[in-house]
Amino acid sequence: MAPTLLDGDTVLVDMTRRAPNPPGIFVLDDGMGLVAKRLEHIANSDPPAVRIISDNRLYSPYERSAEEIHIVGRIRWFAREI
Repeated sequence: MAPTLLDGDTVLVDMTRRAPNPPGIFVLDDGMGLVAKRLEHIANSDPPAVRIISDNRLYSPYERSAEEIHIVGRIRWFAREI
């Protein structure tokens, strides 16, 4: 998620906020482990789907059905050592 989040940043995750509406940065389990990504609900999708976006331009956005991912929670705050 560089440049927004960097390796070693501390994040506060609100685990009660698991719906990607409004869009935001979430922690999710993508099947390979926990990752932080921007999520957007894709309107009028059937079945319900989300767009998964990295701030790092080396990674292209992709879409998954809501059933294919597990959203842990919304990132509400982060800190970085200087």
